[in-house]
Amino acid sequence: MLAQERPVNPTVQSGVHPTHAPSGQIGPNAIIRTVQALTERYGEARTHELLRRVGHAALITSLPAVMIDEQEFLALMQSLRKQLGLDETGAILQRAGELTAGYVIGNRIPGPVKLLLKLLPRSLSLRILCSAIQQHAWTFVGSGEFHYRLGRNPQFSITNCIEARQVQAATPICHFYQAAFETMLRTLIDPRTCVEEIACCACGGDACVFRLTFDANIDRRPGPEPKSMKYDV
Repeated sequence: MLAQERPVNPTVQSGVHPTHAPSGQIGPNAIIRTVQALTERYGEARTHELLRRVGHAALITSLPAVMIDEQEFLALMQSLRKQLGLDETGAILQRAGELTAGYVIGNRIPGPVKLLLKLLPRSLSLRILCSAIQQHAWTFVGSGEFHYRLGRNPQFSITNCIEARQVQAATPICHFYQAAFETMLRTLIDPRTCVEEIACCACGGDACVFRLTFDANIDRRPGPEPKSMKYDV
């Protein structure tokens, strides 16, 4: 069972590769794709209304184009959680994670590299991709730390995860990172990949830990919601 698994301790396990962020900045896609996910879900007019209501009206006319302070993404998530609740915000962040991974795959990874990853044995492709993720981790974890462990039970983990800060939850809530990791791995490594968060700082964990498996027979995520939503935004 997932709850019984002992997640990797990134500070003591051998074969774990830490990355320290040079600053508390992250790439602008965290906010750009969250706004895009809101627009997909609610439509443009209702998204603008929501952004005004939660104090982020500036995003209606000006999305970031350079690295941003991680606190801006945290503030947007917290505002949405307060207005929409954890579950609905989680669905939005999940879609934002998918969109972010799609952008990275389409715009930051050369075509020959994508082809090579698909041709190589999965274990080798995963090692190459994890090394690349590690090198660029500071752009999405900010002042947090990204770690990975390969082998029989591969895992990713993030300590001081932005998505799990200043919030308490009964179940893991890092939907943005889970979806980004899963989309990237499914697209580049194996379409049967599942990434599941098995420990979360929001639940009292020391790190947010994501288990990787490669034998999924179905997509466990629900399909997109219709734009006509019952939520009052």
